[in-house]
Amino acid sequence: MGKRQAIRTLAVGFIVGHWFWVGCQGNLFSAQPSPRVFKSDRPTSAIADTQWTPPVPLPATQSYRILFALKDTYDPATNEHGDLYQAEVWQGAVNAAQDLGVEVELLPNDCHTCVEAQIRAIATRIEQRDLDGMVVMVTDSVRLATIIERAIAQGIPVIAIDTPVNTDQILTFVAFDNFAGGQLMGEWVAHQLNGQGNVLMLDGALQQQNAIDRKQGFLAGLRMGEINVLDTQSGNWSEATAMEITKKWLQRFDQIDAIIAANYAMAQGAADALQAYEHDDEIWVTGFDAMPNALDAIERGDLMATINQIPAQQARLALELLVRHLETSETFPSRIFLPEIHLIDQGNIGEMSMHVRDSPVTRP
Repeated sequence: MGKRQAIRTLAVGFIVGHWFWVGCQGNLFSAQPSPRVFKSDRPTSAIADTQWTPPVPLPATQSYRILFALKDTYDPATNEHGDLYQAEVWQGAVNAAQDLGVEVELLPNDCHTCVEAQIRAIATRIEQRDLDGMVVMVTDSVRLATIIERAIAQGIPVIAIDTPVNTDQILTFVAFDNFAGGQLMGEWVAHQLNGQGNVLMLDGALQQQNAIDRKQGFLAGLRMGEINVLDTQSGNWSEATAMEITKKWLQRFDQIDAIIAANYAMAQGAADALQAYEHDDEIWVTGFDAMPNALDAIERGDLMATINQIPAQQARLALELLVRHLETSETFPSRIFLPEIHLIDQGNIGEMSMHVRDSPVTRP
């Protein structure tokens, strides 16, 4: 039996800063290979396509009722969400609603990829005709378009967050740039591997555009080096599915240097599979999402880095824009990306963790 597998879980992240993108320059790799140690001089880059300054929040003059249609489950008996990311979105919406003086209503879903269930739930809810607006996180970028357009035809303005909808009728799409985040992650992994290595990829649900964008970004970033992508499979955002896929990969491939996962749950599933596997080599795991448990793990030294998609900020900004539209009929750019991309790692976890946890955007 080999010694216990050494695991390092990593990721790249978005941190709120100025509302613009920065560019990427420079040679990522040294000429000679070096030992595989964490490099504090990792690349920090992003792709810019717009510059936009958000307006000052406008308090509501009446108690608007805004529906938040999210992707995953919610149990009112226990107040538990099926997904931590969704929980942070909803908490951001609740906090923003209190500040703006509006009412928000949660519309959960049967599961993260239950497309028909989400369509039926939205259809049923909008027929009550008592909504002033809707913020939606869709389970399928194409198949949800028809019901979203039906809501808009009934006079309900809609803003999409996190995952785009294939329609030009919504007010705007609020998110961070998944391609840019994926590209930065790919560049960073290539940098840590000195431009050479064998990599596996755990994709999200590929009927969702954000998963497609992340995958394309990963591949673009990895092309900064001579990286061999051994395989890519969809883990459907699921920890359990990612664990099973990783177990099969460990039996199939002799040399694995890194596993790139498209969210925190799949990264955890891959890491759990590696923990149970006796192996002499070190395999790095990367993920997306900076949930509180991920920040805690970095502070303990269990993980090397994580990503912050600032879900509460997406919810807050979407609600602020929706209220502004209801008050003034103002319109907005078709896409609004949250801006700067930064790594949160063992070198800056103290500063960045304080920034994320104590941001006035994500706290009441």
